[in-house]
Amino acid sequence: MNIIPLDTGFGARINNVDLARLDENPEAQQTLQNALLEYGLLVIPGPVLTPQAQIAASEVFGALEEFPPTASQIPGYPQIFRVASRATEGYTGVGRYWHSDGSFRAVPTPISLWHLEARPDVGGDTLFTDLQAAYRSLPDELRAQVHGLQTTHRNHVVHPLVMPHPHTGVEALYLNVGLTDSIVGMPRDETETLIAAIDRHFSREGAVYRHQWTEGDFVVADNFRVAHRATPLSPLQRRVLNRTTVRGDGAFWEAEHADADARQAVAG
Repeated sequence: MNIIPLDTGFGARINNVDLARLDENPEAQQTLQNALLEYGLLVIPGPVLTPQAQIAASEVFGALEEFPPTASQIPGYPQIFRVASRATEGYTGVGRYWHSDGSFRAVPTPISLWHLEARPDVGGDTLFTDLQAAYRSLPDELRAQVHGLQTTHRNHVVHPLVMPHPHTGVEALYLNVGLTDSIVGMPRDETETLIAAIDRHFSREGAVYRHQWTEGDFVVADNFRVAHRATPLSPLQRRVLNRTTVRGDGAFWEAEHADADARQAVAG
């Protein structure tokens, strides 16, 4: 396995990984888990996987969410949420703003994984930005303003605007630009101004990694560390992207927490 950090200050490209046989290689699983915690985003090239192999590789990072069946999804594989350029092959036009998947949940989705089945000739890139670096690089006045604020989603779920990572404790901005309805205790005009300022900050020069998809790419994102954003794609171009997500209580680091609690209980 070869780990090459990206030049954006976060993320890494991982070469020489056999994703189809990852369940047989505990050492590789541990290396990938550690790399995700270190870099926040993993880009792993490889061949197109079967749905079973994609699910098995995704489960290295935790227990997966399941989604209701629809005509455009893969029958028998509720763990795969298919997004596409054409409505017959998946959900279209989603996520064209900075967000972390599952932020509308009371217990947010910790990890998202994407696997490209069909690549368009033009367009369809995905943008990623480092939420921890975004918080650290805020101007002093703005950093003081956001600390302690809470956001409310359209479905009334509330989260801190500055979110400590559930495993590392490192603080990061945590904002769904498209689904945030309000900031608790803040007037509407001030809320809109602040969200727009953070939106621009996420996109600041040098802060964004643009992923240009190739068939077989397997991309893993720690949703507490990085946000992502889709770019426009014409239905004249064919793209099929199969996404899996780790459920809120299912991230691989939760097992580490449980082991640590058990050891402490025995010692106590």
